[in-house]
Amino acid sequence: MKRTQLLVALSLLSITLASGCTTKQEHISVQKYEGKHYKFEAYKEKIEMGKTVKTKEIVKNADWEEFALAEDHPEADFIFYFNDEKNEGRLTVYYVWVNPDENIVEMTKDEHSQYVQLNRKDSKIILRLLHK
Repeated sequence: MKRTQLLVALSLLSITLASGCTTKQEHISVQKYEGKHYKFEAYKEKIEMGKTVKTKEIVKNADWEEFALAEDHPEADFIFYFNDEKNEGRLTVYYVWVNPDENIVEMTKDEHSQYVQLNRKDSKIILRLLHK
């Protein structure tokens, strides 16, 4: 009997350790504007931690400016947010416009009250996240 309990305990421990060694992933929700509505991109939910950390670093270190979005401004090409922030009760939604000619990303946040145009390097990273 004790041997069976020990075997079960060791099995559970090994499963726990094995699952802890896998690549950690972060949930990022991405929605793409199609027609008149945003479509949830389900395949975007799980992103490798390295990409998530880099994306968070870009939006945190961006030179955000005060901004007022014009009423006739087109809808954003993408919307994304980090789900871990949602769980912490401080969700920030990022709206993304892509300038296809220059591959430059423009973003707003906080209900369009802050704006940034990213450099080419940071834009490329964000675009890879959104288009992958």
